[in-house]
Amino acid sequence: MERHEQKAFSLIELMVVIGIVGILAAVSYPSFMNQMRESRRSEASTTLLSIQANYEEYNAEYSNYPSNNTLSSGAIIPNTNNYGYTTVTTPNSYTLTATAFGDQSNDTQGGVSCAVMTLDNTGAQNPAGCWGH
Repeated sequence: MERHEQKAFSLIELMVVIGIVGILAAVSYPSFMNQMRESRRSEASTTLLSIQANYEEYNAEYSNYPSNNTLSSGAIIPNTNNYGYTTVTTPNSYTLTATAFGDQSNDTQGGVSCAVMTLDNTGAQNPAGCWGH
């Protein structure tokens, strides 16, 4: 009689592999989430700079700024899944704010919270470390 050897993984080998994969996932997941938050923050800073350009164009034509929370067209500034955008304007100044929602509110850069980012008519970007330059 001929015997056939069966080749398979033992339960212990399988558990070791699952353990290694679990450890790798536990180590890499926080880094992945930080990268995602940083990417979303970049989107928020780009949006604020875009609103600023819109406001400055409006100011060049009409010598004042649009109403609170609107663009020069009168459209309301839309929120996204990760940020809410607000503006406070006067005829001579404005402050644009991006406020993080959900997990994005855990975003930090160098120990500084980036959950609320602002940009004003003088070009001041706060917190400075969150603007990526």
